[in-house]
Amino acid sequence: MHIIVVGVDHTTASIALRERLACSARYIPQQLQAASKVASECVFLSTCNRIELYAVCQDAIQGRIDLLRVLSEMRQVALDELEAHCYCFIDERATAHLFGVAAGLYSLVPGEPQIQGQVVDALEIAQGSGYAGPVTSALFRAAVVAGKRARSETGISKNAASLSHVAVQLARHLLPDFHQASVLLIGSGKMSELAARNLKDNGARQIVIVNRTQAHATELAESLQATLRPFQELSAALLEADVVISSTKAPHAILTPEIMAQVMRQRGERSLLMIDIALPRDIDPAVGAISDIHLYNLDDLQSEVERGIQLRLLETEHVQSIIEEEVQSFQRWLASLSVVDTISDLRQKADELRQQELTRILRQFSSTLSEREVAAVQELTKRLMNKLLHTPMLRLKDAAAAGQGHVYAEAMRYLFDLEENNHESDHRNASQQARHDPDPVDCPEITSAVAKP
Repeated sequence: MHIIVVGVDHTTASIALRERLACSARYIPQQLQAASKVASECVFLSTCNRIELYAVCQDAIQGRIDLLRVLSEMRQVALDELEAHCYCFIDERATAHLFGVAAGLYSLVPGEPQIQGQVVDALEIAQGSGYAGPVTSALFRAAVVAGKRARSETGISKNAASLSHVAVQLARHLLPDFHQASVLLIGSGKMSELAARNLKDNGARQIVIVNRTQAHATELAESLQATLRPFQELSAALLEADVVISSTKAPHAILTPEIMAQVMRQRGERSLLMIDIALPRDIDPAVGAISDIHLYNLDDLQSEVERGIQLRLLETEHVQSIIEEEVQSFQRWLASLSVVDTISDLRQKADELRQQELTRILRQFSSTLSEREVAAVQELTKRLMNKLLHTPMLRLKDAAAAGQGHVYAEAMRYLFDLEENNHESDHRNASQQARHDPDPVDCPEITSAVAKP
């Protein structure tokens, strides 16, 4: 058994490739269904800056090849193009990577809070559609714990901003009279809401929201004292705006060169700042070539972000130490799976013996003991059994964490005459593989196998 992650992020793939790989929540179960044919468990994480497939596979080499093919076929991206820009981590390195992701360590803006919720959402979708199992569920829950620790115990989420905040800071930087500017917000989703609240916090007085659906947009506009306009009035809103921040879930560009050329002709010589924080992009890149339009997208924000994240980067070492602690904790849990069956069988046999002897004794004294006294005797035998088994079980778990669980489990099964459990043999083999296999990422055999499927 191996935990494997394959994926791309903003450091390895262009925004154009990420757009092609991105998958909206409603289609993720289809992606997971395809992955489930080559993996026993799987979770798909798709955000603006990363697309990652986590899975549990029996074979590390074949698992990596299969998962890459799933991504390639489902998202219609050539396998060789995907391999050129993807990364793959296996077992402990896969765990550490996810924990780092949840902590915001690999985000465009280190420590940004949105990724924590996105990790939770990815797990909920996988669990809801029946593709997350005990290992991936525990893995993602542990990642959330690591992320929370990183944000509460370090300054990784302080002294800088999320993507939406960076977009607002860019508007302030490029518009000296930002407080008097008219800001048009297209979309009312999470990113748009964060942008709107950051706009308000930074002193924007005139905020206009345009969205296709009215329910959430109305609530957001009321909470921010913003103006809500129907989507049919988008062109008119563009004429009046000084800043446009767009973040919808549209599958294709909603602002084309033709639309914006017509808008700019009516605006005269008034320039327009446009910030596209959507994926797929809301604004056609060709719009940036139109005179007096200053267009920025997710990739463009990188250079603007770097000035504000230096203090967060100083926290990286502290965050890494937390991740290492949480990874080791998860690895101990994972290793303990190899002795779960032995512990369960031992407890069951001990309880059966306890019940047999208790029944024999109580039969002899049934006429002299009250119900209260019988209950007391039963409680006494349970306590004695639990105390007697407590230390051996802890020692067995510790041995499993050290990679020696199978040795002590076999000894315990022999000493207590426990039947061999086939599932435990599988756990044992998986534990031995996880401990003794070479690092798949650095193994030439695996590299060769993936390069030539």
